[in-house]
Amino acid sequence: MSRSIADRLLFKVKSVFVARHCGTGAVAVMNYDKIRKTKDIESCLVSRLSRFVDLTERERAFIAEMEKDERPCRKGRTVISVGDRSDGVTILKSGWAIVRSDSTDGRSQILRIYLPGEVMGLAEIGSSRANHRVVMQTDGVLCPFPRKGLAPLFSDHPRLGALLTAVGSLDQIALRHHASSLASMDATRKLKFWLLQLRSRLEIAKVGLGNRFKVPFSQVEIGQAVGLTSIYVNKLLRRFVEDGEIEIERPYMRLLDRERWEKDCEFVDPFVDMDTSWFPQPDSEGRDAASPAKLAEPELEPD
Repeated sequence: MSRSIADRLLFKVKSVFVARHCGTGAVAVMNYDKIRKTKDIESCLVSRLSRFVDLTERERAFIAEMEKDERPCRKGRTVISVGDRSDGVTILKSGWAIVRSDSTDGRSQILRIYLPGEVMGLAEIGSSRANHRVVMQTDGVLCPFPRKGLAPLFSDHPRLGALLTAVGSLDQIALRHHASSLASMDATRKLKFWLLQLRSRLEIAKVGLGNRFKVPFSQVEIGQAVGLTSIYVNKLLRRFVEDGEIEIERPYMRLLDRERWEKDCEFVDPFVDMDTSWFPQPDSEGRDAASPAKLAEPELEPD
């Protein structure tokens, strides 16, 4: 086989791997690993942050250090329990995870969805104990990073620290919008708003194709996220399909009338216009970009 043909085949395999790696978990890692090491694939966190700024080599090197300790996790596994000691943050390198709140009467509510490339624990960095349970919604890979390892983020990579802070603030705005929708909208608009926001967040993570995106949730779980019964969720989804507003090919959905939905729900996407005017200069300026500072090895408890 000629080199050019082999390169084209490798590119196709790599493209498929990136889509799977950032969307569903570590399923394709081992297959692609036979051809080229996983580290050559752009991480989902790098992909997500690159939507807002052009990362320097030193910033990418710091992110690679954060993602060095990879721990595969199966769907349904509880990765953080209420009361667990919070020793740092965790990067969701691939897969999906959810934050659950469980009541004494057995009911459960989904408070937040973590997508590939998001950092779990940033909002709780000031707390020494976990306040909610985090469960893997799909197979995935987690990268724990100790709190003390974050110090160089602000001292040596100030722009990257500012970027993560800004992204975290936009995540909080999105959560407030979701909470407001639950309190002020009827059932139809609640579900529409939830799907619109999920699509916009997946677009930032560079997962999905435009209006078609993955929704790896049962109707019961969708109900837990929007405060509706599974029967009501089923009724609404069937109506959306019959009215030509969405297409469903499980686990994928396609929004066919997104603009009208956005107008009807007064949907505002907080991720569209990030203010980066206050960010410090890239850390590579005036420094040796080829020699990133070496972080101390994280002291982690065995999995």
